[in-house]
Amino acid sequence: MQSAKILLVGEDDQAKEILLRPFQDADQDVEIVHHQDPDEALHDLVIGSYQLCVVFDDESHPEFALSICNDTREAGIRTPIIVLIKNHDTDREERLIEAGGYITALGDTAEKAMLKNLVHLTVDLHRTEEILRKANDRLMMEMRTLQDERERAELLNAEYIELMENYALATDELKKINQEKNKFFSIIAHDLRSPFTGLIGFASLLKDGAENYPPDKIKHFAEHIYNSSTSIFKLLENLLEWSRLQMNRVTIVPSLFLLADVSKKSMNVLMPVAAEKDIELQEQASPVQAYADANMVDAVIRNLVNNAIKFTPQGGTITLSFEADEQKNIAITHIQDSGVGMDKATAKKLFHMSENVSTRGTDGEEGTGLGLLLCAELIDRNNGTISVKSQKGKGSTFTFTLPLTSPEGKSD
Repeated sequence: MQSAKILLVGEDDQAKEILLRPFQDADQDVEIVHHQDPDEALHDLVIGSYQLCVVFDDESHPEFALSICNDTREAGIRTPIIVLIKNHDTDREERLIEAGGYITALGDTAEKAMLKNLVHLTVDLHRTEEILRKANDRLMMEMRTLQDERERAELLNAEYIELMENYALATDELKKINQEKNKFFSIIAHDLRSPFTGLIGFASLLKDGAENYPPDKIKHFAEHIYNSSTSIFKLLENLLEWSRLQMNRVTIVPSLFLLADVSKKSMNVLMPVAAEKDIELQEQASPVQAYADANMVDAVIRNLVNNAIKFTPQGGTITLSFEADEQKNIAITHIQDSGVGMDKATAKKLFHMSENVSTRGTDGEEGTGLGLLLCAELIDRNNGTISVKSQKGKGSTFTFTLPLTSPEGKSD
């Protein structure tokens, strides 16, 4: 048996009896709660569970039914309201519907079977609406859940893409490190071994039979031993400095200094080396300052000039010059030689550990390329750049830049 709980508002107790009459012999259990006060009725609608509200329109109080419909709607109550009117009045009926009434009907319908059917239809329709509303709520909840899951999936996908990108970067970095490691061990295994072989060979000849060689021959052996020892020392010095840079164990102490003052020390040291090949070292001194670590710049100039000597034939010229670009705030150093030069493909490899190759100088000098790698690292640590322009058979020009002033623009 179906049941319905109906709230009756207005009229007297006789109205309740009239409303119950159609359901006395029906298969529907109907409970009717009667309120004459609209405030009590609204309160009961809020706290109760009613399938239907029936309001008697009182012509002597035209705002009675309107206020109940309007207050119920504003309170967000979903219970349908049937307004029973005395006489047909289209304008008033429209106002009641606009205020929140569900349907209007003539009051004398209460004595007919039509009221019973009207209540049945209204209650069933309300239940259907509730079922649809709940279904809609479930659908909205499922849609929100799907939206959340889609957003989580997109987030996971973005994280996966980022992870794969990081993995690719890490893989590339690992390959680079592995190539640098191979180059490093190649230097140790081959380039360090070669001068040691000469050193040990000539030392062994002197050890086993120095008394059998004339003085000029012994001097020749000694020169080879000295050259091999010097080559080993320079290589170890560069290896040590490069390793310290890779492990960030080098403290950079920048200051403002004249480039000519620093280059003079390197030129004095390398002058005898250049003289052995009859190479002229020239310096076009100009008062150009730079803001960097002076000791590191000294190492760069020394390595670049030494490299120029190595690849410049007898009677060649090496020129060191400086200029300032105040607009770009950089000090520029050029080291130009009249040496053998190189092609563009070789020039591109000079400052990269993974691609660098060792070559011999014009007099067969051993070369590892580590000195140029060290120069690139030192210049980079001092916020500068390094490059080379070269043409095979016509020499090379190495250029590096450094800040002209300190970051604060101070003179010291």
